[in-house]
Amino acid sequence: MHGDPTRTGRPPLAAAAPGTPPSRGDLLSALRRTPVSVWRDDVMDWAAALTYYAVLALIPMLLVTVSLTGLAGASQTGALIERAAALVPSQTRPLLEGTLRDLAGRESQAWLVAVIGFLGSLWSASSYLAVFRRALHAMHGVEDRRSAWRTVPRVVVTACVLLAALVSSALVLTLSGELAVALGGALGLDGAAVVTWDVLKWPLLLGLAATMVLVLFRSGPVPARGKRRRVLGGGLAVLLWLAASAVFTTYTAHVGTYDRLYGPLTGFIVFLVWLWVSNLALLTGAQFDAELARARGR
Repeated sequence: MHGDPTRTGRPPLAAAAPGTPPSRGDLLSALRRTPVSVWRDDVMDWAAALTYYAVLALIPMLLVTVSLTGLAGASQTGALIERAAALVPSQTRPLLEGTLRDLAGRESQAWLVAVIGFLGSLWSASSYLAVFRRALHAMHGVEDRRSAWRTVPRVVVTACVLLAALVSSALVLTLSGELAVALGGALGLDGAAVVTWDVLKWPLLLGLAATMVLVLFRSGPVPARGKRRRVLGGGLAVLLWLAASAVFTTYTAHVGTYDRLYGPLTGFIVFLVWLWVSNLALLTGAQFDAELARARGR
């Protein structure tokens, strides 16, 4: 990729002055320049690399969650699988549900699957973060000079935080309906508390998603770590992801192009494209951060 910071010829960005909010002109300038930079700096290629590691990390982590939930009972496992499948495009759901149900049925191997799945997810998530860090350094024109002994532990710890947030999100999705009622009864909570939880879980999920985005953006060079800029870029990334996912899901549900081209592989291909779109949205938010820094003369 010629998005490597040693090849872009971009000057390094200095740290932002603390407490200085961006002006409206700065924001508009950054918004105008971001699409051009996304194309010029091969951000779509970075998104493809992230998609590869995302697949390797997400599937084992789902297996870990399903395996551990399966120890509590089949109904909870089914609820988790259904809610996880509901988050992906409709054409991908049968493939994902079938795979998870097949592996969840091997109750005698639950702990083994959980351990192997966690180790695989940790390696893949760490690789994902390493690629994301390189992309952020390229966007900001900063060469990463940290030694491996300083970088690797930080990447692994950050990967553990992201995986914990993913598992927490899955468990929050699972704790609803009959399971929420049963848990509420065991804790001595009345029906009103269960209803309240069903409402509050969505802001909690949004908070977990925002945390994951901010943690990702925090992994970049020093100029990318300003809190205000991370919030702006992260907010843009989430909005782009929601909009792109809605458009892509609608397209795949009503247009039969993927069915005609890929036949039985349609579900898997749709899942890959959706993950690529999701990663492109994340990187576009990060690119906006870099362009905002340039617009402010840093």
